[in-house]
Amino acid sequence: MAAQGELADKTVVITGAAGGIGSATARLFVAEGATVILLDRDAGPLKELAADMGAHAYDLDLRDEDAIDACVAGILADTDHVDALVNIAGVFVGSEGRVEESVRKTWDLSLDVNLRSTHHLTARLLPHLVARGGGSVVMTSSTQASAADVGWASYGIAKAGVEALTRYVATQYGPDGVRCNCVAPGVTATPHAMERFPEDRATSIKANTPLRRFGRPEELAEAYLFLASPRSSFVTGQVLAVDGGMVVHLPTT
Repeated sequence: MAAQGELADKTVVITGAAGGIGSATARLFVAEGATVILLDRDAGPLKELAADMGAHAYDLDLRDEDAIDACVAGILADTDHVDALVNIAGVFVGSEGRVEESVRKTWDLSLDVNLRSTHHLTARLLPHLVARGGGSVVMTSSTQASAADVGWASYGIAKAGVEALTRYVATQYGPDGVRCNCVAPGVTATPHAMERFPEDRATSIKANTPLRRFGRPEELAEAYLFLASPRSSFVTGQVLAVDGGMVVHLPTT
């Protein structure tokens, strides 16, 4: 029986698929008929998710460019086409202190996982999308790319680089039919994210978010679906904030 749904007959690669946002996105894409290829370095949860959804999965450390190259070759050998790439994988490095206190090790981790790996995987799949006559690439940024915080400089700067990369890919590959957009999540209530928020900071963030709550992974998944699918066929080079209005106003408390 042919797949049913908006993404029927589409093949989508999703990085960070074992995480809260990634797994919610993968489930939504499958529900819309897509064949999903899941990438994550967390092999146990990745395999469980893939088995549950009947999806393809590749255990991949995105800091290893040779492994990325081999993974892309394997994907293209195992499937006859890829229509979209959804880059969700990232790392939040934790408190760095002020700029003068941040160290090279932290910057390398932030840049390697959040920016360099996103660029490298995207670059390896772009020729395939061009040869296919087009496709969609969706990146993941953060509110911290556009609004500075008291710490986490390397994270915010790496994510700002992702937004710039989005515009470059959209500009250079638009004539080939490839669209590239970016989702900028606010605080999203995944178990991993909630571990780093003490109660007083969570209360403060919610008070300064117009919708007065954190986002849900399923809400982020809808944004990725919109940008990866024909729903956004005339949208490219854009950053879509999914943050409950966090960065559009002055502090209220």
